[in-house]
Amino acid sequence: MTNKDAVLISWAAFNNDPFERQRESRSYRLVDGVPIPGPTLNLLFSEGSPLRGTVKDVILLYRQDSSGRTEEKQTAEETIGEIRKRDSGIKARTLCWHSDDPTDHKSIFEFLEDQLPRLRQQYLNRELIIHVSPGTPSMHTIWVLMAETGFIAPPLRLVKSYRKGERPDGQVIGNVEIGIDTFYKKFVSTRPLQVETSEQQILWDRRLFRSAALIALYEKAARYAKLNVPILILGERGTGKTTLGSWIRLHSQFKNGKGAEWPAVACGQYTPETMRSELFGHAKGSFTDAKFKKEGLLSKANNDTLFLDEVGDVSKEVQRLLIKALEEKRYYPLGDNQPVESNFRLLTATNLPWDILESRLDRDFLDRISTFVLHFPALRDIPEDIPWLWEQVYENAAQRSGVPHRSRSIGKAQSNKIVRFLQQHPLPGNLRTLYQVAYHFLAARSDEETRLSPDQAIDEALSALDFSSSTQRQTEAIAPRVARCFADRQPLDLVLQSAGAIDCAQIEGEFRRYLAGEIRRIAKSRGVPVESLCDVTERTIRNWLDRQLN
Repeated sequence: MTNKDAVLISWAAFNNDPFERQRESRSYRLVDGVPIPGPTLNLLFSEGSPLRGTVKDVILLYRQDSSGRTEEKQTAEETIGEIRKRDSGIKARTLCWHSDDPTDHKSIFEFLEDQLPRLRQQYLNRELIIHVSPGTPSMHTIWVLMAETGFIAPPLRLVKSYRKGERPDGQVIGNVEIGIDTFYKKFVSTRPLQVETSEQQILWDRRLFRSAALIALYEKAARYAKLNVPILILGERGTGKTTLGSWIRLHSQFKNGKGAEWPAVACGQYTPETMRSELFGHAKGSFTDAKFKKEGLLSKANNDTLFLDEVGDVSKEVQRLLIKALEEKRYYPLGDNQPVESNFRLLTATNLPWDILESRLDRDFLDRISTFVLHFPALRDIPEDIPWLWEQVYENAAQRSGVPHRSRSIGKAQSNKIVRFLQQHPLPGNLRTLYQVAYHFLAARSDEETRLSPDQAIDEALSALDFSSSTQRQTEAIAPRVARCFADRQPLDLVLQSAGAIDCAQIEGEFRRYLAGEIRRIAKSRGVPVESLCDVTERTIRNWLDRQLN
């Protein structure tokens, strides 16, 4: 880093900041009458420090116990005073941790768990430099664990400091890297190159799965992941399709390891022209604003995976170009007569029903991208998985919202009450609906003046869910619940409680559309007429689908 933009976070070194001290007298150690800079000043201003001139903000942490002693606070304030003397452009401040035990690992973690998400949000996209040397061994341990397990969001660097002359190479700052290859770090390293959503923060760890549908989905995905064959992921909005795409790539050989992000695009945000440029790139001068040559995502996806979200929005022209690129593993950038080779694997996703997708996409293109099809279940269809999903959503929502740790607590009984309600709700937004509940609960608990009790906060959060959606949206959520009740021979009381009333004709239409889509899909895959699979004709199947589109 060369720009002065980094943020230094460190405990104040009680015995050595701002200058090294005599242990008993606490007076500064002098060499030729000059005090010896402590670790913080050494890191910021020593000529041998690679971080010199890179730090714009400093946050010094100190401990305050119940006895009222102020030595550690004075140490932090004196250090900040010396920082300002040397560089008035550095903004420095303190943060206080209230504790009587500087070795209490749990208390240290809870303090940092509360403060770090706030700091990360305040200094968004700026490098955080965590100085692990000052403080107790317990403080060092928590720093390293939080960084190595991915708790502190990047960009991040963990460093330790040495006294001047302590090392023969003259080094005063060194990086701290253990290299623990956690599941979380692997998951984060496979996020696609697009705006990250809250749903993508959920870790779909197969060890947590409880429903047969989710277990079967990921077993099938693991098999498909091994082949360089296109995969189409179907599922409602907010289910986790992008995360499944990341999981497939992680468990395949089609990842080149060049950087943390891989090429992906949300197709709905582009016009046909800009979509072509985004995927295939363009030569300089190929159109009016093409002042520079641009590398497309297909080039970045060479020996890697390309992810197309909202694939139903891809234009006919771009579909034809993608067919050629899939078949030949090469393509021509816009305005260029030299082919570019790219051995990419294609993943696509959509929340459109199959029949709508058929009406939007060229038949040849749809055939090629749907060699393998994965259906991601809606959350209402996997109620067994709601407990662990809710736990992750709530924790993630608490961190993202910046709510203080003391306001996040939720008892097991209260959490179970929310889970039971969610398991009976249609959850039209899937994970987004879970986040809606979490944020409403946190809001009800976070304000000091109007804070509600946990039970009141639950009622507030659950009442925020919208049961008065449009008839179509309501029916789309209710039909699978009616089907599940039928399959399990369960009463419809809870469905009626949330829906108010059931439109039987609409639900019957939903069932017919599902049957029609599945029968047509299976008939196509087997190469047989639909009449051989059921007692209705192709014309009836088409009428069922047409009735839904009109």
